[in-house]
Amino acid sequence: MIPAWLPVLALLLSQGRGGNALESGLVRSIDLEPLPGTFVQHFRLDRAGAREGEPPLGFLRYVAGPDREGGEFVELDLQMLAEETTVVHTEQTNALRRRLVFREVRERGGRTLFLEDTSGRGFTGYELGGPEVVRRELSEGLLPLSLIEAARAGCAPPEEAVVLDPLGACVEPLRIVVRAEGVGRTLEARRGDGSLRWRVNVNGELLGEWRFQERGPVARPISPEEYTELRTKHELDTSAAREAAAERERSPRRR
Repeated sequence: MIPAWLPVLALLLSQGRGGNALESGLVRSIDLEPLPGTFVQHFRLDRAGAREGEPPLGFLRYVAGPDREGGEFVELDLQMLAEETTVVHTEQTNALRRRLVFREVRERGGRTLFLEDTSGRGFTGYELGGPEVVRRELSEGLLPLSLIEAARAGCAPPEEAVVLDPLGACVEPLRIVVRAEGVGRTLEARRGDGSLRWRVNVNGELLGEWRFQERGPVARPISPEEYTELRTKHELDTSAAREAAAERERSPRRR
């Protein structure tokens, strides 16, 4: 179900600099017609110390490739099962702009952050998670997924960087360490207080194990077929549970 406030944001953005819904990130290009050269990788999210055969906590899809303006885009699509929450984080970089759209979609509400930089001097945009649209202005910073994508492409990341944090709608300084791990590499980003921002393994052009917190869930790569099978099973189980609950609600209550 699409929250009622998403069309409102789409209208606001179309009246400003956002253009249509596809350009503003409200519609994902990968779900329409991906351009040649688009890279897609799938993950399952497990709790730390999960046993073999234990159901996943969620699913993650990573997409990167060319955009339609001669640049590139990166997208992270995360679905948390227990919370019934979907997070879609999209970044676009080309000669005209740098753009970030971060959406948290829940059954009852959500949040959208839209930021754009067309001058190289910082980001402006909107945040919507309640009855009002809040204007946002942030200083210059690197886009987080684009930083990971550059590392996946073989580029050496900076040792220190100011990176945009879409959860906090702010920028934060990070220290980035690269370590050799067999035939691959591990990239680790930490905040000033030493806490983990993210840690991801890179082996050739593929991403490996991905962790967002020190003791939090870990994303592990799976095949597209397993990704589709797990998501389909979850959707069927959820639909059956909702139908059973609705049937109980319709049945006469026993005295």
